[in-house]
Amino acid sequence: MKRSLRIVIADDEADIRQGFRRLLCKLGCEVVGEAENGRDLIALCAAERPDLVITDVRMPEMSGIEAAKAISKNSAIPVIVVSSYERPDVEDCDFITDFLLKPICITELRAAISKAYDGAF
Repeated sequence: MKRSLRIVIADDEADIRQGFRRLLCKLGCEVVGEAENGRDLIALCAAERPDLVITDVRMPEMSGIEAAKAISKNSAIPVIVVSSYERPDVEDCDFITDFLLKPICITELRAAISKAYDGAF
C-alpha cells in the first residue's frame, strides 16, 4: 500500500484552505500544515518537509510565487500554484509544477497531483 502524500496548503483565506483540506482528504492525501502567507509557508516547508505544496498566488507578506521560488532553492518539493485570476507571468518558473484557476474541482486537483507525482492516482 502506498503511503499518503504529505501536503502543505497556503492561502490567506481560511475557507479556501478548508476546501482544499476536504478535497485532499477525499483523494487520500494528508495535509500536514496550513499557512496564510508566503513567509509562514517557507517556514512550514522547512519544518514539515512535505511531498507537495499547494499555494495561492496573492497572499500577504510574500506571494505564493515568491515563496515557491525560495522553497525551490533549498528542496525539490513540487509546487502547484492556484489563483482566482489569470495565470501569472513568471519568468523562469520551472519550480512550479502546475497552475490551476479557482474554483478548483477534485478532478483538476487529482490531475495536477498526478502530474507532480506520476502515478499517484
